[in-house]
Amino acid sequence: MTTSVALHRAFYTGWRHSTVASICSIAAQFKALPLLDSESTFGEFEGPVAAVALREAVEDTDVARTPSSTSGKQPMQVQLKVLRGKQHGLHDSLIPRSTWRVLDNLHDAGYETYLVGGSVRDLLLEQVPKDFDVLSTAEPNQVKKSFPGRCYIVGRRFPICHVYSSNTIIEVSSFSTQLRNKKKEVIAKPKKVSSNDTVVRGTEGWDERDFARWENSMKRDFTINGLMYDPFKHLLYDYVGGLRDLKKFKVRTVIPADESFAEDTARILRAIRIAARLGFTFTRSTARAIKDQRFSLLKLNKGRLMLEANMFFAYGAAEPSLRLLWRYGVLELILPLQAAHFVETNFRRREEGSNFLLDLFRNLDKVVAPDRPCHGSLWVALLAFHLATTEGKCSPVVIGAAALTMYHTTNRQKAAEKAIRIHAKLHKQVVSPGGEAESIDSAPVSNETVLEEATVLVENAKACLNRMMDAAVTTQVMQELTGAEPEDSIALAQAFSQKALGLFRGAVRDELGDFNSKHRQEALKRESGKRSPPDAEAITRGDVEAISYLFSRIVLNTLYPREVKT
Repeated sequence: MTTSVALHRAFYTGWRHSTVASICSIAAQFKALPLLDSESTFGEFEGPVAAVALREAVEDTDVARTPSSTSGKQPMQVQLKVLRGKQHGLHDSLIPRSTWRVLDNLHDAGYETYLVGGSVRDLLLEQVPKDFDVLSTAEPNQVKKSFPGRCYIVGRRFPICHVYSSNTIIEVSSFSTQLRNKKKEVIAKPKKVSSNDTVVRGTEGWDERDFARWENSMKRDFTINGLMYDPFKHLLYDYVGGLRDLKKFKVRTVIPADESFAEDTARILRAIRIAARLGFTFTRSTARAIKDQRFSLLKLNKGRLMLEANMFFAYGAAEPSLRLLWRYGVLELILPLQAAHFVETNFRRREEGSNFLLDLFRNLDKVVAPDRPCHGSLWVALLAFHLATTEGKCSPVVIGAAALTMYHTTNRQKAAEKAIRIHAKLHKQVVSPGGEAESIDSAPVSNETVLEEATVLVENAKACLNRMMDAAVTTQVMQELTGAEPEDSIALAQAFSQKALGLFRGAVRDELGDFNSKHRQEALKRESGKRSPPDAEAITRGDVEAISYLFSRIVLNTLYPREVKT
């Protein structure tokens, strides 16, 4: 175990005990503190650097919104906000036609229908929602009858409906699902009641529908996801302070953070994902709970972890997600080999600078979006390729040639020539894999040498990917970094990693010799004539041509900040 990794593990162990003093005491035994300075201790917890300019001076103390198990008899103050049309500024034109079809159908059938969750949040921020969730007074079976042949009920304990509309899935849930078997006593002033009742204040004048909306909002994970919009009356309902936190750019749990994360561990990952995508910061209690409970993520099965990882990296917020995962000590639990690289290079938790991996992900974010995600094989291939570049000193021209061979699979010689030509033209503004801009002499180099070294780099990328797929390797690295014992093995999803492995294999085949007839025809067609950039659907599906094109483009635009044609 290297000194950096040993120090990191000691630091991590001290962090688990939540005292900076104990961390310093443990780390001092190594007489080396590369990670322990005034900027990298974990006394403060904030979101991405990009949000600093937007932050307001606010009080982050959470207000209790629901009684805890030890204070079940204490009342809760509810402050309802209802905004109309021009007050909230939400434009119905931003709601896609596929969602309107579902809303109109249920509304015409006589059911009250609302948009809820992250879609309302994103519409208020004038961002493109990843998907749309609908809440209705219709029972699940009534929703199914409203969309014959296009609706499927999923889930037993909390059934929801998946309605297919214009090749998209709209998720429709029912008020009755969450209100079933619920008992509440609502009072204007606190009085003694049984511990099984919910006591609230500030509900004068409420009707049954108000209580139903409030109950649903209280079941949400974060306040900014607890907003509810009636598109037919143009009313925006806020029962949990979501509008306040939107204005303050804060991620705050609806119930106390420690209880919220204990109730659903995956909320830790969702909190980081939301903060990364929106550039928001955490409230102090939310950040503290992430720090204290992040090891509970190891109880999730690896399939769930990889699903969440894909949500981090495939939807346009890969770079800020990677920063936050590292800052809050979660990267070690999901991508331990990448975390180990950060440790070995002394990349601090609150580092505002960048490195080659972050630069690659920043360029990935430029070509995908919440409504135009990439297949997981793309970010997996970038991770493995980056690891390969760290295992030996690779010149930019070799890195560029390796990336191009993944696209020009039938003519690797052409890939080497193009890499040399690009480097000769743009070498003065090249960015090294270390992340620093540097001026590199454009001395002539032979195609054979470049192609030989590029082939070695791609083979190393294959080896790195195999290590990332090896549960024994990744689990051991994670244990060395954290000292924690996962309940399930840590490894990449096969669906992503096998396709990424295929990209690397295609780059080192002997021209067309290893191709079967189908692949030979596809490759020759791709290499002949002028090719246009792939469409969004091909990128999401993971078509080989689309992924290899984006891979080479991302790598070249990272090496050479000026836009480069592949």
